Amino acid sequence: MPLFLQVLENGTMASFDENGSSEYARLIAKAEAAVDALRDSYKDQLRQDIDQMFAVWGKLEDGADRRQVMDEIYAIAHNVKGQGGSFGYDFVTALGSSLCRFLRAAPICSDEDLNIVHAHMEALALAVSEDMSGDGGAKGRKILHDLSAMTGYPIDGSAIEG
Repeated sequence: MPLFLQVLENGTMASFDENGSSEYARLIAKAEAAVDALRDSYKDQLRQDIDQMFAVWGKLEDGADRRQVMDEIYAIAHNVKGQGGSFGYDFVTALGSSLCRFLRAAPICSDEDLNIVHAHMEALALAVSEDMSGDGGAKGRKILHDLSAMTGYPIDGSAIEG
């Protein structure tokens, strides 16, 4: 099928077949379908990551070293934060970022520190169970506000840091 190129008004090139169908439009649709498929895969992976976080948390009941457990939770949270925004889950990314920041800054894991970590984990579990995409809406903003008050760090879903 021969393709024809045309310069569009905005200066970009588009290709069309002999029927006038835009190859560009087909490629965009194909890419969007691929991202949608990956989004479903991401949600499954996110559920697994959150389950793993809670499994690691369970080691505390067996007397595991708090710092070691927090390091393991940090590694999982770092993955969660790094992937969320790519699939439209900015709220999840903000939660993961907040948790990572808190874990990096907390040299000793007091009971209060553990409560803050657990609150982040519960928020992540809620985000998964309620499929809180985007910024999480009013509920997400309230959760971020409450976590910010707990950690003493500003949390902004649009300013995600490593």
